[in-house]
Amino acid sequence: MAKNTEEMEEKNKEKKLDKKEKQVRQKIKNKSVQNKMIENIKNFISKIIDMQEKVRQDEEKEKLEKKEEKANQQKQEKKEKKPQYFLEYYDLPIRYNETIVKILAQTPKRLFVYWDVSDKDKTTYLKAFGEHFFEDTYPVLLVHNENKNYTREVTINDFANSWYLDISDSRDVYTIQLGRKFKSYVKPQINPTVEETNINLKNDYLMIANSNPLEVPNDHMLFEEFKPYVKYRNVKTYQEETKDLTKTIFQKELQKVYDKLYENGVEGEKFDLCNPSSMGTSSSIAK
Repeated sequence: MAKNTEEMEEKNKEKKLDKKEKQVRQKIKNKSVQNKMIENIKNFISKIIDMQEKVRQDEEKEKLEKKEEKANQQKQEKKEKKPQYFLEYYDLPIRYNETIVKILAQTPKRLFVYWDVSDKDKTTYLKAFGEHFFEDTYPVLLVHNENKNYTREVTINDFANSWYLDISDSRDVYTIQLGRKFKSYVKPQINPTVEETNINLKNDYLMIANSNPLEVPNDHMLFEEFKPYVKYRNVKTYQEETKDLTKTIFQKELQKVYDKLYENGVEGEKFDLCNPSSMGTSSSIAK
């Protein structure tokens, strides 16, 4: 009986030990699961924090890009509003391909003349007189004084398109004619198939073009005649007004002034000026 009791007690003890052991094991298992859950939660929280940090960085980067874009846009707007200055350069054409003669007065005793002959007229002359027209002729300028009615011939060359001409008379109207003279004195024959409307041939001389008339300025001052008045013209209305000078200035007084100013420039009653005179044809004391 006693033996059975001891066996039962031992079995109860074993059961209790097994139960405690199971409880300990269960606790250990529960703790392990709990630690794993905690670790998972920590990892999840860490991922959330990383995502939030990335979102924050992306937002800051976007803000910085927008700020830079706005700054560049403002800079571009300022640049566009700033006035732009461009340096433009234009080359004048060597020629205008027109048959023309023009004269300018460089001084009262020197003229500047420039000219050109169009390609069309050159072709017409070649058709009219043959392909050796320019070899058989040479260019000349006829300087004509309209006031004194005389003409002077000046030989030029085919390499020039401008010339300086010295003249003997100032304050006269001049015209210049460009032409060509045949080297042979035999009157040239014009090709009958070419219209002669633009060809002005006189003996051995071919007229090409006439210049503009030009009145050259005066190169001296005379006191032979002194008008006691002077005329003024309004450049806008073209109305002329005459003012009396007898009460303000006299010829003798004016003579004294010029004698004093031009002590070495007087020749008789005139002043021989080397430079162009500023006196024009409207002067009341110039003659």
